Amino acid sequence: MAQLEWYKKKSKDAKKGYYDCFKSGEFVRDIKVGEYIGRITTYWEDVVAEAQWKPQTEGASFRTSWLFTGTTYRRMVEPLEIAAFYGNGGTDYINNGRSQHYKLLQQWYEEDAKPPSRDQLDSRKEKVSDLLTEDSCFWAYVEEAILSCESLKNANSSPEHRESSWDNLVMLGEYVMEQIENYAVSPEIFLEESSFMKWWGEYEDYIDTNRNFYSSRLVNFMKRRSYKQYGRRAI
Repeated sequence: MAQLEWYKKKSKDAKKGYYDCFKSGEFVRDIKVGEYIGRITTYWEDVVAEAQWKPQTEGASFRTSWLFTGTTYRRMVEPLEIAAFYGNGGTDYINNGRSQHYKLLQQWYEEDAKPPSRDQLDSRKEKVSDLLTEDSCFWAYVEEAILSCESLKNANSSPEHRESSWDNLVMLGEYVMEQIENYAVSPEIFLEESSFMKWWGEYEDYIDTNRNFYSSRLVNFMKRRSYKQYGRRAI
């Protein structure tokens, strides 16, 4: 995973984050990372398949021995799978593009996971600059939110489609704010060239133009530019 850590750092220096750098695919390093992802994904698909078909007791013990590493892999690599999926014009990654081995890795992790304690949240806050976003599907939700904004601005969208798109955006705002409050997202999402900030710009413009009385915790957080202090003080 050292190659991906290096790639993540280089991408952060470009003020885009590794998700958006990989999605744009502008440099040779993006291609090389894609080749590396192919190899490591094949490895983890085989590991998950082996665990899946072991007897229940033996399989559970087998999973425990590598689940931490597998979770790190999922959180690091799946966002790049999502970037490729949407970069190639895909929609609804969760239902149309997500590999079964990611679903199982998440399921097994969640079976053992517990809500974070206050001490754990404080620890996350101190280390937030190095954090991997915990929900490996985070960027899929952001991409769908961008599509929802486009739908709202499309004069040909039906009233029903517009209302559904708005509901999706409201739900995303609640989800994102929960992730922020739990220090469960990387500060990279707030880099000025990131897809998240692109979405926020479109969402803010729509609110200011069409729903100027609408407010939410995320809207207030972003309009106050509190994200500039993310991880530095209590939200």
